[in-house]
Amino acid sequence: MAEDPVDIKLDIEKACLAKECAKKVTAYEACLERIKTVDPALEPHCYHQYFAIVHCVDVCTDPKLWPTLK
Repeated sequence: MAEDPVDIKLDIEKACLAKECAKKVTAYEACLERIKTVDPALEPHCYHQYFAIVHCVDVCTDPKLWPTLK
């Protein structure tokens, strides 16, 4: 009986978040803290920092994931 396939993408993404993208995560968390004190009527957001993390994880994960695919 064959084993079920294992999705390693989440593990690779977690490793990227902890290493290569750690500064972007820190910047995002700092932004979240900063906007807590801003008037909500100004519609504060941290979109730029969030999407910087998403992009970083994609760039980091891609070269590690593709060689493992069959």
